[in-house]
Amino acid sequence: MTQIIACSTHEGIVLVTDSRATWFDQTGEMRHFSLKKLLRLGSHSAMLSAGAGIGVEMSLAFQNFLQRQGREGIDDILNMALFFFTDQYGKWLGQRGMQRSFSPTTCNGESEEDLPLNEVYLILAGYSFRDRAQPYHLHLFSSEGERISIKAIPTSQTIVVPRSLSMERRLEAQREGGASIDQLLTLCKSFLKKRSTEGEEVGAPFYFATITQSGYREIVEEEVKG
Repeated sequence: MTQIIACSTHEGIVLVTDSRATWFDQTGEMRHFSLKKLLRLGSHSAMLSAGAGIGVEMSLAFQNFLQRQGREGIDDILNMALFFFTDQYGKWLGQRGMQRSFSPTTCNGESEEDLPLNEVYLILAGYSFRDRAQPYHLHLFSSEGERISIKAIPTSQTIVVPRSLSMERRLEAQREGGASIDQLLTLCKSFLKKRSTEGEEVGAPFYFATITQSGYREIVEEEVKG
């Protein structure tokens, strides 16, 4: 249970997430705790994860893998990502004795979707040193629909997981209107604060980061207006 947002503009990439995570105790009662789901991969790249907790473990494992490989550009990272994620997810399913996800995704119109606890959602974001026309890249990977593996999902320059069509439209409108990174961060913060008052699925602290030509930078919540 979490909320992740990524938005790419001419100025750079905005990455935002809450930190609410869930586990079940021995009696089956749901418990919540805080977990950072925003991870720096290199000087110009990062990952966000949502859904099953294995997403954070996969992100950490991929970070360690990339450090050994010495790769920084999003182009090289992307070439290795799908195989790595598929392998890690398959091992996780094997350890749990699972062959498929038992919690189908449901859509609720304008509202956000519930994330099945066995599904994984990964956003890979980074700066391309080769693509001068569009240097800021976003890629979404998920087990949704595939159920036994990870696949790359075609996406726009705005990703909101769980989906909120109204938030996606607001971000797209700001992007097309030439909004600055600071304005996008403010909008995302307001959205997370609203979501956190609607139930137990989203909770503080919130994490913010940007990727620009200068590289990856985390921003403390107090620096973001809203």
